[in-house]
Amino acid sequence: MLHFRSRWLQAAALCLSCACAGLAAAPAQATTTLVINQLLPPGDAFNQQVLRPWAQDVQKVTQGRVRISLPGAPVAAPNQLWNAVTGGIVDGAYVFNGLLPHQLPLEQVAALPFIGGTAAQTSVALWKTHEKYFAKAGEYRNVKLLALFSLPAGEIFSLGKPIVQPADLAGRRLWAMPGVPQQVLVHSPAGVVSTPAVQLSELVAGGTVDSFAGMGDYNAKAFKVIGYVKSETLIPGGLSVPSFSLVINKTRWESIAPADRKAIEALSGLAFAQRMKVMTQLNVQSREQAGKSGVRVVEASPALIQELKGYAQPLVQQWLAAAHARGVDGAAAMQYFQAQAQAR
Repeated sequence: MLHFRSRWLQAAALCLSCACAGLAAAPAQATTTLVINQLLPPGDAFNQQVLRPWAQDVQKVTQGRVRISLPGAPVAAPNQLWNAVTGGIVDGAYVFNGLLPHQLPLEQVAALPFIGGTAAQTSVALWKTHEKYFAKAGEYRNVKLLALFSLPAGEIFSLGKPIVQPADLAGRRLWAMPGVPQQVLVHSPAGVVSTPAVQLSELVAGGTVDSFAGMGDYNAKAFKVIGYVKSETLIPGGLSVPSFSLVINKTRWESIAPADRKAIEALSGLAFAQRMKVMTQLNVQSREQAGKSGVRVVEASPALIQELKGYAQPLVQQWLAAAHARGVDGAAAMQYFQAQAQAR
């Protein structure tokens, strides 16, 4: 009996030793860290209240196997970010679609005047329109597209007399956001200057311009120019809406386990677009605060809207032609986008 017990203890010890050795030999759980470039300043509300919470949720749903790193300093200039992602210089980035008109012509639909909605509405509309009409064109074939989103629509701000009628633009020294706002307003009787938005504060404070256009209330506050404003002219559907694409290097994306990719996709796309409700609310709050500070909010007259639509018509036709060249029914896509963006 004693001999049998001794043999049993030896066998148990051997099994335990083998089990421990097996555990020691097992590879540690692999962790993938995706470095994603922040285009906007790190402290911007989008980064803090939309992108960062999404990144935290990615880590949760993958149980720590995928982590998102958001460096404070940019890895490349805004117009070089797409190449930085495809070239593997950075794992991912959100890029301003307006800087990629040839790479992403279809996504420029969000920038067309008068058809946008709130930041959340336009973001949802752009994702749905992409899936329904644009995905087949393969604009993102060299990267993994995780999300499309938009910031608040652009309005017109005056440092003096309100801009309501077409004649109110005459003699104005007006800064216009590069892209569609500049391309529309350059045909107006205003003297238009267009520079990167980071230079707007200097132009306003120095008296170089007496009005500016193409951004929402939140952005006017973020660029520290809302304090100079006397009136804001609301443009139905926006003068333009800045949109962005969140993309990941294709090779890095495919290195992630399929189950984790599926979990990340569930947090992205439409779900990411819906997170932009935060930016919608911040824009509302910024407008309310501006009103309390004495900013007069007015609506553009039908005559001014009609004038601006005339200036914008060539851009609409250009976009329709670009869509047709890629096998997309542009008129149907634009109508669908507008219906989604302005849905109540």
